[in-house]
Amino acid sequence: MSKAIKYLPFLIVLFGINTTAVHAQTTVQIESVKTLKSITVDGEPVRKLYEARLRTGGFTIVCDSAWQFLEKDEFRAFGNIQITTPTETIWTDSLVYYNVLDFSQLRGRVIIKQDSTLLFGNKVDFNFVSKVGRFLDEIRLEDNENGILKAQSGVYFQNQDSAEFRGNVQLEDSAQYVEGDSLFINRKSKFLRLFDNLLVIDSTNNALLTGEYLEADSTGRRYLKGNGYLRRTVEDSVSSDTTHIFAEEIELNEKDSTTTIDAFTDVNVWTEKFSSLSDTLLYNSDTELFRLKGNPKAWNKNIQLSGPFIFVQLDSSEVQSLTSYPEPFAVQEDTVTGRLNQIKGDTLIADFKNGNISRIRIHPNSEVLYHITNENNEPDGAFESTSPKTVLIFENGEMVEAKMGKNQGLFLPEYTELDSRRLEGFIWTPELRPEKPTIDPQPTLPPIPADRPFELPKRFVEFMKELSEFK
Repeated sequence: MSKAIKYLPFLIVLFGINTTAVHAQTTVQIESVKTLKSITVDGEPVRKLYEARLRTGGFTIVCDSAWQFLEKDEFRAFGNIQITTPTETIWTDSLVYYNVLDFSQLRGRVIIKQDSTLLFGNKVDFNFVSKVGRFLDEIRLEDNENGILKAQSGVYFQNQDSAEFRGNVQLEDSAQYVEGDSLFINRKSKFLRLFDNLLVIDSTNNALLTGEYLEADSTGRRYLKGNGYLRRTVEDSVSSDTTHIFAEEIELNEKDSTTTIDAFTDVNVWTEKFSSLSDTLLYNSDTELFRLKGNPKAWNKNIQLSGPFIFVQLDSSEVQSLTSYPEPFAVQEDTVTGRLNQIKGDTLIADFKNGNISRIRIHPNSEVLYHITNENNEPDGAFESTSPKTVLIFENGEMVEAKMGKNQGLFLPEYTELDSRRLEGFIWTPELRPEKPTIDPQPTLPPIPADRPFELPKRFVEFMKELSEFK
């Protein structure tokens, strides 16, 4: 080795050779280089460097080769590049760096490491001042805590610790799978917004969400809007029960062991035990109480209950009681004759036992129209009464006793039009009753590959190996 080559790195550092034009705001200093050549490309003086280590703008660049354009603010590097800054480490196959702008074009196998996050891409524009990385054709994000994310493109804002992803977005970790058309996320606050064609499968809470827009944060809150659908299964050692909720807006909150669900506008609920329609639904898993508002209707077996407010009380997923006020209207369809028994009043409370109606209490101003059958289960008239309070007792879904206060009542013998007799305010809309949903939303995109998108660069492999050995 000649003395000139041997002492070249020392001389370069000593005299501060730089690669920028006169007007450049950021200099590129060469810390070491194995070989240096001066050439002319398209009439411009260029310095070619081999196996170089350079410093500029507070970060270092190590590469197999580089071109320094001496008359313009541009620097290019090639082959097994590693860029080290105070906040991230970057690997790429090629680099075009514009000194004044502190802007670079990274191409080939691009990896950005920041804290516990690794980002992979093939075509990335990166600004070293704003710390913004634009992944133009594909992005894969891996995080030790938050799983793997994949999208067609993305922008990573390091200073804000946030990112946006667009096109076939997928996110997967040990607890959930998410997909949609676009995703905006702040990792520090753990707040995300997901847009269009979204699907969330939450394996921890046995829940599934679909819709057009979703907000979620670290508190356990999830807000769904636009054709929202929530499917949630509660399992215990004895049985399981699945609740299906459709609504324009659904808000799900998970805190400790408590789940609350609020749904608004065109709320449609179906469970094995009951179904309902309403403008608003409020549910709390601790109390197992569904509160329905906005002219709701609720169904249990052959009973329809209508009223301004309805409360459905569950006990271990079994309906324990239905309560409605003011001026509710209940209809029970006779399972044999098909005739409609009718009950109304100011407040109605229906109690259930082992899944069957056991008692109905109506007060005050109760009115009852109840059809009777003979020993052959044939229609045999009806009784109609008004009373301050009425209590009806049932066994196996059939009324066996009626208790009334001071009442006015009459027995109606069987006649042709009796089955069409109606109390004032009659409401019976079985055609509106929600049916068991047949939809089973599934991911529309191929699974996220377990393998990285390309063969890992040599310097990245060595860096990660040293990091693991150091730990």
